[in-house]
Amino acid sequence: MVTVVLPGALRPRAGGRSTVDIEVADGATLADLLDVLAAEYPGLERRLRDERKRLRRYVNFFVDGEECRQLGGAATPLRGAAEVAIIPSVAGGSWPPPPR
Repeated sequence: MVTVVLPGALRPRAGGRSTVDIEVADGATLADLLDVLAAEYPGLERRLRDERKRLRRYVNFFVDGEECRQLGGAATPLRGAAEVAIIPSVAGGSWPPPPR
């Protein structure tokens, strides 16, 4: 069982839930988890992966506290009772702009 922690922006697409428990097979990867998550909550798929099922650049996936791109991306293996946190990237700067 893997616990997926969802940011506020994605919760409406998962029935308002902040966490979702997903059962995956032993030896599953992040990609496998996302396949099951998409089957249960279809509204999440396009927010997390593109049409070729690649992780979206502006979404960060943390597996047990480590950013998945440092671990192997979608091929990151999941251990039993893993936690996957989905964190949208935050971009921008300060307003007003700093004085010159």
